[in-house]
Amino acid sequence: MKSKETHQWEITIRFLFISILFLGFLYPFAITGIGSLLFPKQAKGSLIESNGQMIGTELFARKETSQSLFRYRPSAVSYSTLPSGASNLSPSSLDLKALAEERKNELTEIGIDPIQCQELLYTSGSGLDPHITIECALEQTKYLSKVTGVSLDSIKSLVWQHVESPMFGFIGRGRVNVTNLNFAWKQMHHE
Repeated sequence: MKSKETHQWEITIRFLFISILFLGFLYPFAITGIGSLLFPKQAKGSLIESNGQMIGTELFARKETSQSLFRYRPSAVSYSTLPSGASNLSPSSLDLKALAEERKNELTEIGIDPIQCQELLYTSGSGLDPHITIECALEQTKYLSKVTGVSLDSIKSLVWQHVESPMFGFIGRGRVNVTNLNFAWKQMHHE
């Protein structure tokens, strides 16, 4: 006859192996399969392809050097995914104030109103956020029209085509994914 303690160990070990089987293998494979069926693009990372080549993902901002593209929020980690992160400067930091003032002056110099584009003054929490407000995207259209010679109306139309609604229609606010917008802009102008 087995002791009570031995019986408890057997139950514990069986439970461990069943948990590993279900939680470590069956459940992840089932969820991955369901995700791939219901959301095939998102399950693969929301990749952006051009001419059969993967050029990025719409989930992350990208480091762009061209002045004729829409601007992302600044990144404290140079848009690197390893490691991603914020500047960790406190709101009372003089360094943060100096960085924001420098960015404000740069925007003002090129004709972008920093009041309309406040998100371009401060880094995002991850340093990879591809979204800006609709107002900021529209504010940048004047500058882009000036540097590219493309009509203001056609640039604004492109922005409005890339507006994303609040989640479920009421969580958050309308926004523009700059990665998608810049990709469409490049396709439109063959950059």
